[in-house]
Amino acid sequence: MFVLTRISDVIPVAPELFDADYTQVLVEEIDRKYANKVISDVGLCITLYDFDIIIPSYALQTPSYFDSAERLWVWKYSEGQEKFYMDLHEEIRFRVTNINFTRVTKTAKGIQATTTEATDKAENEGVVTAGDMRQSLARRRSSSVDLSDNDPTPSAIHILGTIDEDGLGLSSWWTS
Repeated sequence: MFVLTRISDVIPVAPELFDADYTQVLVEEIDRKYANKVISDVGLCITLYDFDIIIPSYALQTPSYFDSAERLWVWKYSEGQEKFYMDLHEEIRFRVTNINFTRVTKTAKGIQATTTEATDKAENEGVVTAGDMRQSLARRRSSSVDLSDNDPTPSAIHILGTIDEDGLGLSSWWTS
């Protein structure tokens, strides 16, 4: 029996690896730190399972639209009416807004997927005095869905992000 466990950690990445494929580097560094190691109250760690990164249409640069001929999302930059295409498999800079964890279990009624959403928001309200620190509020919500045998198994973790802020989006937009 295998159990998916959430581990929160800071994973150092050597500067010489910054130009490499960041997803592959993260997987290798996480595996290097945890694979084949025993963690108290968890057990033997095998490998990083997987994670999906999703940027919903409402979190794209404004205004954006879907070009059905090209089958790509396009950001129509307001100054000069330039169009920036969001090509597939390109490096993208984004801000994480939510991290969702999904646990799939077998119940008496069948298969059930329970998703827990964790949102961290750093807010600085009022006057900051010496010794005060910005505090992060974590909001957690859970929802469950019954799955049929034909439904695909959802990803164990998916990360929601936004690119609707200055400097975010495809890296190629900002290097030209």
